[in-house]
Amino acid sequence: MKQTAHSFIQLACFMGMALTTTAAFSATAAPANDIGMVMNVEGSLSAKGGDGKLRMLAGRDKVFGGDVLFTGKDSYARVKFSDGGQISLRPSSQFKIEKFNFDEKQPGKDAAEFNLIKGAMRSISGMIGKRGDPDSYSVKTREATAGIRGTKFGVRLCKADCDDTPLPDGSPIPDGTHFDVLEGTIIVKNASGSQLLNQGQFGYVGSISTPPSIVPPERAIRVEIPAKISLDKIRGSTDRDEQGRRTGTDNGAGAPAAAAAKTTDQPSSGNPEPSGENSGESSGGAGGSDGGTAVCPI
Repeated sequence: MKQTAHSFIQLACFMGMALTTTAAFSATAAPANDIGMVMNVEGSLSAKGGDGKLRMLAGRDKVFGGDVLFTGKDSYARVKFSDGGQISLRPSSQFKIEKFNFDEKQPGKDAAEFNLIKGAMRSISGMIGKRGDPDSYSVKTREATAGIRGTKFGVRLCKADCDDTPLPDGSPIPDGTHFDVLEGTIIVKNASGSQLLNQGQFGYVGSISTPPSIVPPERAIRVEIPAKISLDKIRGSTDRDEQGRRTGTDNGAGAPAAAAAKTTDQPSSGNPEPSGENSGESSGGAGGSDGGTAVCPI
């Protein structure tokens, strides 16, 4: 009788696990209109959706087309999009996802149109812009629009709010839009002209009525993002190119675990989860809210 009861408990448990796994797979496989995920937040990040509602964002939260993202004071955030592209935001930034469409089977419909309303950002482009129409990816500000050709670049918009960081020569940062290209090429355009910026070059646009121009390094600024923002806390991996660049390692191989450990308070191995979120720990031995591993009698 005792053995029969034990077998029944095992059967019920495993059936429950199977149903949970099936439900989790269905939720993952189900089509959704989200276009990206928050990978890292240091400080606060919020989003105002197309419906006008404001919501706070944390790791694993989704972003949607039409969202306007806001970083708080002294806050940084990174979002990864469905095409593999990424956007990192500096403090007190406002960034709108005006249009985003990515379908692996339909390159002709690719579209990524972003608007930096305030602050600064760094971009690592994904599949959009690297296949099909090269003009399918763009970032605009009030002064100009930057198109990409597969690249990593930074944009900083100054509106009498950049006096915290003087230029390398000690002079104040002028108002307008500043660009820096870490890898690849961007083309900056406005109604007054256009300018191609290659790897290692810097650009500046003072107003919509002045053409974009190349500026020398001593008069340029680079958008800096802390190395720890490149750590995927929810997956325990890093963006290797960005991490490698900031730790002086080979970009092709990425940063070693020891270097990654120095730039974050998360473990450098295993599969770390955000503290207090979906950690898979509970008094009953079941998984977190994202579907952990149940404990069944053996």
